[in-house]
Amino acid sequence: MRPPLVVRLVVVVALMTSATWVVASRAGDEPAGEDRFTAQAAPELSTTTSMDDTTTSTAAPEATTSTPPTTAAPAPVTTAAPPTTAAPAPTTTTAPPGARAPSLPTGIQLLPVTPPPPRDVSAYRGLGTWVDAFDFSPEYQPNGAAPTVTPEHVDRMAAEGVKTLYLQAAKDDVRSPGLLVNPEIIGPMLTRAHARGIKVVAWYLPKFYDLDSDMRRLVAMRDFRWDGQGFDGIGVDIEWRKDVPDHAERNVRLIELSRRLRAAMADAALSAIPLPPVLLEVVNPAYWPDFPWREIAPLYDAWLPMTYWTFRTQRSGYKDGYRYTEENVRRMRANLGLPDAPVHPIGGTDNRSTDEDYRGFVRAVAEQRCLGGSIYDWNTTPAPAWGILRAIPQ
Repeated sequence: MRPPLVVRLVVVVALMTSATWVVASRAGDEPAGEDRFTAQAAPELSTTTSMDDTTTSTAAPEATTSTPPTTAAPAPVTTAAPPTTAAPAPTTTTAPPGARAPSLPTGIQLLPVTPPPPRDVSAYRGLGTWVDAFDFSPEYQPNGAAPTVTPEHVDRMAAEGVKTLYLQAAKDDVRSPGLLVNPEIIGPMLTRAHARGIKVVAWYLPKFYDLDSDMRRLVAMRDFRWDGQGFDGIGVDIEWRKDVPDHAERNVRLIELSRRLRAAMADAALSAIPLPPVLLEVVNPAYWPDFPWREIAPLYDAWLPMTYWTFRTQRSGYKDGYRYTEENVRRMRANLGLPDAPVHPIGGTDNRSTDEDYRGFVRAVAEQRCLGGSIYDWNTTPAPAWGILRAIPQ
C-alpha cells in the first residue's frame, strides 16, 4: 500500500535537506584568512595510479582566501569590456556593493604564444618573503590585537638576506574600504625597505566579478607614491573562484583583466602568481579546468607559482620541497610554451617544512635556473630556515 501523498512529500523534502547538509558540510566553513594563498589546500584525488594518471577527481573546497618603477606610470586603459550578460552575483558578503562586470564574449580571440618583450625583472631576483594584510593591518587583527608585522620588521628581513618584500597592498574587502590597504603603513614599509636595499613588489587578489573594480586597485598600486617612492613591481594573485564559479567565464575574465593591466603597465614588468600546475593537472583537475596558460603567457614577465608542498599529502608523493617545486616549474614553462620563462617559485607554508624541504627547495630553484625563490610567509618562516634559504641564487 502506497503512503498518502502528504507523507511522501515530507519524506522527499527530508531527504533533499539531508543531502544539502551533507554537501555543505564537506566543504566546511570558509577560513578566516580567505586569500592567504590557501587555494591549493585542495583534497588529493581519491585514486591516483601514477604521477600523471588519475582516474577520479573531487571538487576542491572554495579558495579561502605586484609594481612599476619609481617614475610616474602612464594612465590606465579605460576601455570597458563589451557587455553581454550580467555576471553571477558573489557568494560572499565581503564584496563591495555595485554593479557586476559585464560578461565577456566567449569567442574572444586568444593571443599567440610569443615571449613578452624584454623587461626589467630584477625585482624578482634572489631571496624574497611575503607579508599580507592579516599581518600588518590593524583592521584584520582579532580582538583588537596589535599587528604582528610593522615597518620595523624590515630591518630583520634585511639582516636575513631578503632581497624582495612581497606586500599585499590592496584587498577587495569591507575592512579595506579604500583602494589600498592602510597607505599610512605600507608607505613607511616601502621607504624603509628601499633604505635597506630591499625591493618591494605589491600584490593583489582579483575576484573577477567586477573587472573595473579590480583594475582600480591595481592601478592604485601602480601609481602609489610615498616620499616620492613607488613599488618596484606588481603581482596578480590568480586563485579566486568563488564569485565566478563557471571556469570558462572566469578564464575569459582573467584574460581580459590581464590584457587591460598589461596595457596600463606600459613597459613596466608585471608578474603572475598562479596556482601550481601539479595541483591543477594531477592533484585535482576539477579545481580550475582549462587554465589559460598560453593565452596569458605574453602578458606577464615573471611567474611566481604557489608551490606549497606543505598542502600535499605524503601519499601523493608531493609533500616534498624539491619534487613539488621542480615539477611545478617544469610543467608551468611547458604549459606557457616558454621554456625560458622567468620563474620565482613560492614555497612553504605555515612553518610545516623540514630542513630537508628547504634544502630541496633551494636545489630546485638553482637547477631550474629560477630568478629566485621565497617562502610564504615572513611570520611563519622559522628563524633557522633563513640560514638555508640564503643559498638561493641572487
